[in-house]
Amino acid sequence: MYGWIEKAIGLALLALLCLGIAVALPGPVAAQDIDVKETRRVETNVGPYTVVADASALPSLQSAQFFIRVTDNTNGQPVEDLTVTILTHWSGSEETGENIALSPNVAGLYTATLKFDPGAWETTILLEPPGGGSYGADGFVFEVPEPSNNLEAGYVFLGVSVALLVGAGYLVWRVRRNQRQRTAGSGSTAA
Repeated sequence: MYGWIEKAIGLALLALLCLGIAVALPGPVAAQDIDVKETRRVETNVGPYTVVADASALPSLQSAQFFIRVTDNTNGQPVEDLTVTILTHWSGSEETGENIALSPNVAGLYTATLKFDPGAWETTILLEPPGGGSYGADGFVFEVPEPSNNLEAGYVFLGVSVALLVGAGYLVWRVRRNQRQRTAGSGSTAA
C-alpha cells in the first residue's frame, strides 16, 4: 500500500538533491582558462628576420604558451633552421631561465609552454642561426597570480559524497525492511 508513496518521496528527494547540486555548481569553464585579455602579440624585425610572437597566459596553470613565427626579411619565407630560446627573468629576484621553443611540423613556427612561479616575469626571445651569432627580440612581461584554492571542486566532491552516502543508506534501509517483512510474513503463516 505504501510502495508508491515511498517511491514518490524517494524520487522527490533525488530530484531535490540534483537541483541543489546544479544550483551550487558554477557555470561551464574551459579546462585551461586561456585569458584573452592576457594574450599578447609582438612583431619586430631583428637582424635578417621578422619575428611575430604570440603568448597566451594560462593563469590557473601558472604558465604561458608561446607561438613564435620567424620569416626571412628578404623573401618572406619561413625560417626553419633556427634555435629559438625564450629567456625569462623574474623581476622579484635574480632568477632567470632558458627555454628552447620546439619547431613542429609547420615551417617557421616555434612553440613552447612555460611554467612560472607567482610574480612578474620578463621574457626575451633569442634567435640563433646555425652559422653563429644571435639576435634578441622583445618579449613580454607576465604577471603570474598566486595559485587559488578551487572552492567549486570542493563543493562538487562534497555533493557527490553526500549523494553516495544517502543512496547507500537508502539501499541498506530498503534491504533490511524487506528482510523484516519476509521474516514477519513467514512467521505468521501456518504450515
